[in-house]
Amino acid sequence: MKPFVANIWERFSLGRSRPKPQKLALYKTARREEGFNRAKKAFSVAYLRSISMYSSTPQNPIATFLHDLFSRESHIDPAIHVRETGPNPTQQQHVLAEIAQLALENFPLDDLFDKTVERVADALDHDYCKILELRPANDELLLRNGVGWHDGIVGTATVETEQNSQAGYTLLSEEPVVVTDLPTEDRFTGPELLTSHDVKSGISTIIGTPDDPWGILGVHTTTPETYTDDDVAFVQSVANILFTEIRRQQREAELEAQNERLDAFASMLAHELRNPLTVGQIYSQQLSDDPETGAATHVREAFDRIEDIIDVLLILARGHDEVCENDTVVLADVARDVWSRVNAPEATLVVDTDRVLQAEDTYVRHLLENLFKNAVEHGGGDVTVTIGNLSTGFYVADDGTGIPADNRDDVFDIGFTTAAKEGGTGLGLAFVRELANVYSWTCTLTESVTGGARFEFENVGLLEQED
Repeated sequence: MKPFVANIWERFSLGRSRPKPQKLALYKTARREEGFNRAKKAFSVAYLRSISMYSSTPQNPIATFLHDLFSRESHIDPAIHVRETGPNPTQQQHVLAEIAQLALENFPLDDLFDKTVERVADALDHDYCKILELRPANDELLLRNGVGWHDGIVGTATVETEQNSQAGYTLLSEEPVVVTDLPTEDRFTGPELLTSHDVKSGISTIIGTPDDPWGILGVHTTTPETYTDDDVAFVQSVANILFTEIRRQQREAELEAQNERLDAFASMLAHELRNPLTVGQIYSQQLSDDPETGAATHVREAFDRIEDIIDVLLILARGHDEVCENDTVVLADVARDVWSRVNAPEATLVVDTDRVLQAEDTYVRHLLENLFKNAVEHGGGDVTVTIGNLSTGFYVADDGTGIPADNRDDVFDIGFTTAAKEGGTGLGLAFVRELANVYSWTCTLTESVTGGARFEFENVGLLEQED
């Protein structure tokens, strides 16, 4: 065994029965006295040799192999045969994959952060790792999550954002900041958070961008270190993963808040509209049913239309929460009843279905009414509409002019209409698609065998036809 390796081996073997922190202290003492890189290599040899010597049993073939290997000590050159301990690009890749997987699994941010600081510190063999969250209103960075720091300071300690601190300098940098010896650093001074923990080296980078910073990811150790490009890229990659997940969860929270506001607005609007609507419907019953003017009929139809629009707006705003109850809907019966209310005396309905749906009767009626009216408006007063079976659902088709392929996605957009002059609101087909989504039906618009429009609904909840 080479003298230098033997020196480290002697130190380590004397301490082999001591607790892990004491072994680590021996290692760090050797690094200070003998040199950083050489100590790491030699310590690796000593550590592996101790495993082989004290764990070599018939039940431990790996340790036996190591013992056989190290019995030929004169052939060992730690610079050639032993990979340096500490930073390991393969381990860093594994850590990146693990953190990315946690992000994909939608972990709460603090759980993700706690796991991240532990894994980053381990991957770089460093004493500390931290995530600082920028608090712009207070012009400071909060130590939100960390590992290795003194008890009680994670969640409470803050760092100023001024440029003379490493964190402040990092906020103004467009790339990670590397410190190899903090006491001799001339770009900035170490904040109390670092100096009180005897930090000497580390890497810090923005979580976010200089124009849109969320905070700082930093990893530190108490010994002077040198870093490779892989080490720096590793820390930056972790920060990128964190920032992507932070922004994703922020967008989800904003969307949820927006949906809650929309739901509240829809409820308020429905309530405010239904009150005068109910009064109007009551008083409309007192109007004279003069067949020549048809005024009373037109007024009642207008009120019914307003009520339908309210129902449509609620389903669009609330989605599945609005259709919480399921009825047994005999599709043929409902289709004939809805068709009888369509003002198209020259048009024809062909019913070729025996489907029984598990859905809410009111909304199925709205769906069919919108499809029937759409067929009459675009197919002409003498259009023929057919409702028939599909293997897992049903279809509604007409023999009108059809819908160009380029417009088939657009017709489901809220507000899209080609019949604005005739009173089209652009809500009808939007309601059709939304109701299908709520029930997890597949809704497809295609061309009928006669060249008209054909709306297909599959994966529909079907019940057996009762005799």
